[in-house]
Amino acid sequence: MCGLVGSILGKKRRTRKELDALTDTFIRLLVSSEHRGPHATGVAWVKNDGTMDMVKEPLNAWRFVKCDDFTDWLNGIDNKVTFLMGHTRWPSRGNVKNYNENHPIWTEPVLLTHNGTIHEHYLHYIRLKLKYTTRVDSELLARIAQRHASDDGINIENFIRDIELLDGSMSLAMVNVLKPEEIILMKGNMPLEVRMNKKKKVLIYASEAKILDWVMVGEDGWEEVVMAPGEALVVNTNDICEPLRYQFTSKGMAVGRFFASQYFTGV
Repeated sequence: MCGLVGSILGKKRRTRKELDALTDTFIRLLVSSEHRGPHATGVAWVKNDGTMDMVKEPLNAWRFVKCDDFTDWLNGIDNKVTFLMGHTRWPSRGNVKNYNENHPIWTEPVLLTHNGTIHEHYLHYIRLKLKYTTRVDSELLARIAQRHASDDGINIENFIRDIELLDGSMSLAMVNVLKPEEIILMKGNMPLEVRMNKKKKVLIYASEAKILDWVMVGEDGWEEVVMAPGEALVVNTNDICEPLRYQFTSKGMAVGRFFASQYFTGV
């Protein structure tokens, strides 16, 4: 179990006060997700010119947001930012002391965060003829995305094709910094909840609805963006109100549905 959080910022000129409010929302999302992964925390921002900055530490979120590196990272947030990405980690593989094994995972030009576990991931590196540098299974997803990344973004249809044989669990968020206005959210057989504020031109997400509900208490204008398991959203910051939707599956998702159907039908 890990926590995914993020804010996708639609094209809009914002005052410093508005940016500070959005930053505060992101911090509260991150800290509220600490219970999903207290062993390491990481964040990244991406700007519309493709620049990015990332901070990761083997700390719980509450301690992480008080560290100097995070404060310096916050100072880089301005009107050019398209995406704030966060992750709280509960490791299943790898070492939280290893910077490269924490999230976000960076496989240039792709940033990715993943909640779930991919079984026998090394076999898929061989199958797809991909390189790897860490022990974490999430790197496999980032390498697949890297395989299909170009100046046009991430080819979502090819990515979906390559993950069909993966066994395990996943929900994820990813972006290709060569096309920073396009962010991809995928809800597999792990939770992912999304809200949108059309007036503010902001979309936020977290792994639990109650996290979003707590963060948005007292705020008007937020609407649920329904995502079914096996659905991907491709959000363009030039028009966040009209994300593209794709369907996907994987071996792990199919097996999960099979056993669920046996349980509920009494087979």
